[in-house]
Amino acid sequence: MDLELTGRRALVFGSTSGLGLAVAQVLAAEGARVAVSGRKADRAAEIAASLSEAIAVVGDMTTQGETIRMVNEAAERLGGLDICIVNTPGGAPGGMTEVSADDETAAYQRMLKPALEASRAATPHLRASGDGRLVYITARSVLETSPELALSGVFRSGVAAAARSLAVELAPEVLVNVVVPGQFNTPALLRAQKAIAEAEGVPVEAVQQRHLDATPMGRFGQAEELADVVAFLCSSRAGFVTGSVVRVDGGAVLGY
Repeated sequence: MDLELTGRRALVFGSTSGLGLAVAQVLAAEGARVAVSGRKADRAAEIAASLSEAIAVVGDMTTQGETIRMVNEAAERLGGLDICIVNTPGGAPGGMTEVSADDETAAYQRMLKPALEASRAATPHLRASGDGRLVYITARSVLETSPELALSGVFRSGVAAAARSLAVELAPEVLVNVVVPGQFNTPALLRAQKAIAEAEGVPVEAVQQRHLDATPMGRFGQAEELADVVAFLCSSRAGFVTGSVVRVDGGAVLGY
């Protein structure tokens, strides 16, 4: 199936590792011109050099104004934007009664604030495209409570709510969708598992087994499996898909 992504101009936030990296790689393999983004200039440049017609845009999404600057820089260097993938960092683990006020502020600055900034900055460019795509990579917590990741539920849900409003506001020029990943074999998952294990005083292997037991597929996902779904949502083949929340979780969410 030809996804008709050749020549499409895409900015992928958080694309120097994990799920974001896989999305950048798949989009580039499908012919898109990708802006790789991350905080480390050397790493972003290295990845961009490994992809066809890619550029590197460097910045810290948690710093005031940096997300907006990165969007505009990518649009200027690519000659516009057709696709924006919003992929933000996570927050501190813990239940609502366990996290601190500082944790809440940091989580807002890491998860919700940069997502909103990216949305505002990208919207004019995507509208100018006439066939734009705005995709948010969130977390299972937008659909089902994860008590040990309460702040993720609060702020990722805010991202999903914003996406739903934007889907109505921006149609038909821009299609807006949310992707909900399950447990994927990425460095971010391992970091989260280690943090949970430390907070609970249990071995990390116990946390990993808990995650496996909660996934009907009985394994962790591979990043490329999520990236393929994102690429489809960015393609002409998904021209009537907007305002949707798409789960890529191996059946982990216990609901409809």
